[in-house]
Amino acid sequence: MLPYCTPNGSLSLDPNGTDAVGQGEEDFARHFGLLYVVLGFIFFPVCAFVLSVLCRPPLIQHSCYKLMTLSSALDVLSLVNSTIIPGTFSIFNIHHCNSGMWVTYVVQQGMFFWLMYSATSMVLALNRMLEFANKKMAIFLFEGRKVYIWFGVTVAYATFGTLIVPDKFYFYHTYNGYFALYRLSGKFNVVLTVNNIFKFVFLTGAYSLMLFFLHRVLKENGSRRITPLQVKVSIQAFAIAMLADLTIIAYIILLNVPLTPKTAKYAGVIGELIWASLHAGSGVIYMIMNNAVRRKLRAAFCMDVKISPLSEFTIETRNS
Repeated sequence: MLPYCTPNGSLSLDPNGTDAVGQGEEDFARHFGLLYVVLGFIFFPVCAFVLSVLCRPPLIQHSCYKLMTLSSALDVLSLVNSTIIPGTFSIFNIHHCNSGMWVTYVVQQGMFFWLMYSATSMVLALNRMLEFANKKMAIFLFEGRKVYIWFGVTVAYATFGTLIVPDKFYFYHTYNGYFALYRLSGKFNVVLTVNNIFKFVFLTGAYSLMLFFLHRVLKENGSRRITPLQVKVSIQAFAIAMLADLTIIAYIILLNVPLTPKTAKYAGVIGELIWASLHAGSGVIYMIMNNAVRRKLRAAFCMDVKISPLSEFTIETRNS
């Protein structure tokens, strides 16, 4: 018998399978599963389109755009992990108790990429803050191929977060629509909570410092050259970070607000939608605020629009 399963193959929230969950909830699961899948197929093209723009020359020559490209790629993966995959599981009543351990591996990779996304967000925040606080340090840490070292840092962060709890057991709660990050011991798994709190503090602090130093540099009346690209990219990263902060706050509130038994079954669905909204919202923010993405979008729907890569983007001689 697998952990968190009853002897007859039903899903359980107890590691020893003493109680079964989900009886009579199959219709409810199919309804929100369909909602997940529809939202995934709506916003997946948005995030994929943004990624296709950010990763092409001449934007990709800048270190900040390399980090934004990685972040956008993880947006696409995380959007699939928060909508299409769980939606499919709920629609077809797939969980590890009736379908095998491969379901838990799918959930584990989703959490790995979420941790990697969190690390990438913090690295981008550091990059944007140093751009205005200490340009020499920004160049030293991120210029040229050095930025790829930070790619490795994000992988190491996600790997550490995955391995730090050896008795972890992650599975999908098909009937309440959320990823259960449990342990075989039944004890609370603090990895996600610590990650989210640390990310919230880091992003808030880094972008507050970024705005302070940006204001100070602009106030110096051009004593140091700042291109429009630097400012625009930083504001876009700031907007996405604020969206991340809002989703973390909303998730914490959801976990701590007393819920009646009737409304508690919606908590998992709401939490999953909060997670998905971050990645879908990031794509929407780029569609609204990024000139390159907007111009490419207009070109896709207006055949008479001509785009020249050299006139479309601001190209800097130094890394941004």
